Amino acid sequence: MTIRTRLTIRFTGLVSAILALTFASVYGFCWYYISSDFYQRLDRKAHTYGELFLKQRVEAKVLRQFNRLRKDQLPSQKITIYDARNTPIFTTNDAILGMPARELNAIGGQRRRDFRWQHYYVTGVRYSLPSGNYIVLASAENVYGDVFLRTLLWAFGGLFLLIVGVVAFAGRLYAGDALEPMQRIEHQLSAIFPGTLHERLRVSGENDELSRLSATINRLLDRIEESFRLQRMFVANVSHELKNPLTQINSQLEVSLLNRREPEAYQQTIRSVLEDVQDLSALTRELLQLSQVSAADAAVLLTDSVRVDEVIWDVRQDVSAINARYDVVVDLGELPDDFDELTITGNLALLRTALKNLTENACKFSSKGRAVVAVGFQEEVIRISIENDGQSIPEADLPYIFEPFYRARQTADIRGYGVGLSLVQQIVRLHRGRLSVQSAEGEPTIFLVELPR
Repeated sequence: MTIRTRLTIRFTGLVSAILALTFASVYGFCWYYISSDFYQRLDRKAHTYGELFLKQRVEAKVLRQFNRLRKDQLPSQKITIYDARNTPIFTTNDAILGMPARELNAIGGQRRRDFRWQHYYVTGVRYSLPSGNYIVLASAENVYGDVFLRTLLWAFGGLFLLIVGVVAFAGRLYAGDALEPMQRIEHQLSAIFPGTLHERLRVSGENDELSRLSATINRLLDRIEESFRLQRMFVANVSHELKNPLTQINSQLEVSLLNRREPEAYQQTIRSVLEDVQDLSALTRELLQLSQVSAADAAVLLTDSVRVDEVIWDVRQDVSAINARYDVVVDLGELPDDFDELTITGNLALLRTALKNLTENACKFSSKGRAVVAVGFQEEVIRISIENDGQSIPEADLPYIFEPFYRARQTADIRGYGVGLSLVQQIVRLHRGRLSVQSAEGEPTIFLVELPR
């Protein structure tokens, strides 16, 4: 069986299950509402006749006349009253509903009971009076409700079959479109390296698309090893940067589901999650662009007018939200009189990502979870230093900490991927800046970012 067929079957099965569950839920709700409403009408009639005949002592002849004159008669309506011996003592019709004794006894034990008997809807009510116990049965045919439910069932059945057929047809088309790029890649790679026979991937015996693609990739792996390395590095960078926003979104949604809240609280959570999603989307877009550009393409990305002081405060808020233990102290020093001197040309999302990485790392490796962010505004550059009092970086590791995936020995127990500092360096270089680090035994560790004005 080809992948296209398997995808079509699974997609059709999933949609069919969801559709069947939806239709069943709608049908069940309609059935429950129609039945409940009809039983309530029967209950009112049972109480009406029970009150008039048993408590008000209205004569049976008068009640039958009253029953014939009423305009709200239900189809095949019958009201029957039984005494303690299950003997009918009153009925609105000549024909008595043949109700077995076990059903009447069940009503007597429950005080009220709704059930179906043959094609009738029946409501039974027990009356306890000084003269004894009585049971009032109100029965009728729910003609309109049953017709509606049957029509709804046929409509849902026909609609289900129609939709499943359309979904199966569309699923096969979409599966073919999804697998078409794989087939195109196979033909392209075969044309580039037609004589390569060396195999590195195990090819399954099934003659499907992935098997042919695996055989083709085996002829190309020797030449694209470096490309895969760069791809893995970029995926790791993206995963590292997307982890915190996704964690924040997940935490907010979990907290919202813990207890029932006011609509305003849900709206506030939705707005907060929407902001995180927008930031996430912007960051993803910028990272994808960053993976495709070189220094010559910096002019395309560096188009924002960035207020450095605002970015610092945003970073402080983001890092503090990650962990309640983190304490970020901001020192803006002596601010210039002209606010334009606080602004540089760059990319807001990327700069915020770089400074957030450095600040979060400072809090993470600090013994007290404390980081000091100091900003110095000079004529030609803006200097941003991030300081922490944690364990110093060994001198032997300093030349390599900006290498992708490199992790020093003292960071082995701390969760991470070793790509954060590499990403920070790429962003600083893109802004034509410089990133350096100072760390010595007994001295605080300082990461210094210099951005040109």
